[in-house]
Amino acid sequence: MTALLNQYGQPLNTGRHVSGPSRDAGAYRGTIANWHPSRLVNRDAQIRERLTTQRRAADLAANDWAAKSGLRTIADNAVGTGLVPKSSIPHKLLGISREEAVAIGEKMEWAFSSWSQQAHARGIAHFEDLQYLGISSILRLGEMLHLPVMLPPENGRAFSLAIQDMNPTRLCTPADKTLDLHIRDGIEFTGYGRPVAYWLACPPPSLIPVDQQQLFSDSFIRRPAFIGHRPNVFHLFRYEEEEQVRGVSALANGMKLFRNLNDALDSELFAQVIAASFPVFIGLENGTADLPPEVREAYGMEEEQRPTERSMDIAPGTVVFGNPNEKPYVLENKRPSANFPPFVEIVLRALAAMLGIPYESLAKDFSKTNYSSMRAALNEAWKLYLFYRRWFARLYTQPVWEMALEEAYLRNFLGLADDIDSLRPAPGFYEGREFWCSATWVGPARGSIDPVKEIQATIMALKNHLTTYGEAWAERGGDFADALPQMQEERAMLGSLLPQQGTKRVTGKAKDSAEGGENE
Repeated sequence: MTALLNQYGQPLNTGRHVSGPSRDAGAYRGTIANWHPSRLVNRDAQIRERLTTQRRAADLAANDWAAKSGLRTIADNAVGTGLVPKSSIPHKLLGISREEAVAIGEKMEWAFSSWSQQAHARGIAHFEDLQYLGISSILRLGEMLHLPVMLPPENGRAFSLAIQDMNPTRLCTPADKTLDLHIRDGIEFTGYGRPVAYWLACPPPSLIPVDQQQLFSDSFIRRPAFIGHRPNVFHLFRYEEEEQVRGVSALANGMKLFRNLNDALDSELFAQVIAASFPVFIGLENGTADLPPEVREAYGMEEEQRPTERSMDIAPGTVVFGNPNEKPYVLENKRPSANFPPFVEIVLRALAAMLGIPYESLAKDFSKTNYSSMRAALNEAWKLYLFYRRWFARLYTQPVWEMALEEAYLRNFLGLADDIDSLRPAPGFYEGREFWCSATWVGPARGSIDPVKEIQATIMALKNHLTTYGEAWAERGGDFADALPQMQEERAMLGSLLPQQGTKRVTGKAKDSAEGGENE
């Protein structure tokens, strides 16, 4: 062995003295020599920056048309009129028949539909409205805050469960808890970062309005994250950074562009208003003698006086009187320039790319598209819409569905408990809760650019077994299981009114050919 080691030699020294190439990304030279990225050094700075971002995002969503259009486009396509549950109980895993699973699933869907009508704690919204409100808050403020509460059975309520919507800014750390290392930005964590409680600002009505960051813990409610297996707080945000605890608005990256574009459009619009007022300039050669009496009276001057300095409000049809020996100039406005529309379009395209949607959807401008380009753009956009839909269903609507079904089971609503308990030896509701509460969530239809081409593509996919009828109906916002019985009933009704499909009228050459075939 020693001879073998001597033959191959000893290992060389490591490359401590070998220098690699210098990367521009990590050096301070060239056009990025002054690029010194800043980092937030403490929690207070992070909180201040987040609150400022949320306030600015809320202002944009309320006053800026482009920001509002982008947020509504995502919310309308991801959630729209609401995600609807379709029970998908795995009957084989539970050891029951498909018919039994379908029958129980229909009762569950009906129970949830009944609960959805009284889902709002204030009684003014449907569960579908709460979904849209939640996804809009996530996009606008970066996060949503909904609380499941139990209300007394009054005013005809069949369920106690309800959802209370709250502004996420109420989630903050009490002033006397800022040194508690387990509380970060209003959320109390375990040692390994799991949320265990949320601190919600609830000052008494008699308290003078103050900054919530200055309130003490006696003006807060500490709400546990879970009660048993039931979520007690729905605090949703897109988890995009390691150790992230609060959400970031979808408008954050393009906030400067949104604001500056809005100001530029406002200035250009004001310039057009001034140009449209058509002001007229009148030069004076003989001083005040040329001024009409009504003008002198309007300026409150004597015969020998005349104004030398005046502030102007340009109104339609304004007549401007100049000073002696002044020459008139044509008051015209050459704004906006020919480059302004392309510039606005470039900015809007950048903002649309930042949001992850097509420019046409943001600006609602479909004048420069064809079928191929629009379909490619919508295919990319639907990746974003489906992400939000599935993410929102997994973290919000599915847990709410399970909580509503649990109460329906305990109250034996529609005989649900009797049906489940009668299917022994299948596991009971709590033993097999994840199976009994299994569901798929169907959202708004995708829509069609060219219905004929897309229907033909769907038919070809079905014929070649590349998709299922359930998937095809789900893409159009429907449910095949619900539609099939209806189609069978309609076919039976139409069968009594229309001739059978196999009956054909034979005329001309077809008739002669048929007769010739029979003679042969």
